[in-house]
Amino acid sequence: MGSLIPFDGLFGDTVLDHFFDDIPTVYKDYVAVPKVDIEDLKDHYEITCDMPGFTKDQIHVNYENGVLSIAAKREDKKETKDEEKHYLRHERGAVGFQRQFSVSGIKEDGITASLKDGVLKIELPKEDQKKVEESHRIQIG
Repeated sequence: MGSLIPFDGLFGDTVLDHFFDDIPTVYKDYVAVPKVDIEDLKDHYEITCDMPGFTKDQIHVNYENGVLSIAAKREDKKETKDEEKHYLRHERGAVGFQRQFSVSGIKEDGITASLKDGVLKIELPKEDQKKVEESHRIQIG
């Protein structure tokens, strides 16, 4: 029975010798999306999102038509004029992502956001429940 892994002798090249070589290259432009916790409190929703390495200026939070958008972009480029560096692999570059959540019944003018120690917190105050029910009620004639 033949082997599934090519074998070129004890010290020769095999599939496993190069298995991990290109993984960073494959994922070079892959963007990791931060995980988000959404908590439903009595009078508001609270969103907590880990944003390590991002500053306030690099994060954009927007609420429009019942959709909350969180976006961030950072460039990890550093200009160096050192002629002696000869990179064999250069994997740092731009990092960015965007997430959107459908959240209705929010007081748009009361939304607040803060960034502390790499953690983004967004508070979305809820509209008065009575007002929400009245706005969505459709009379049948």
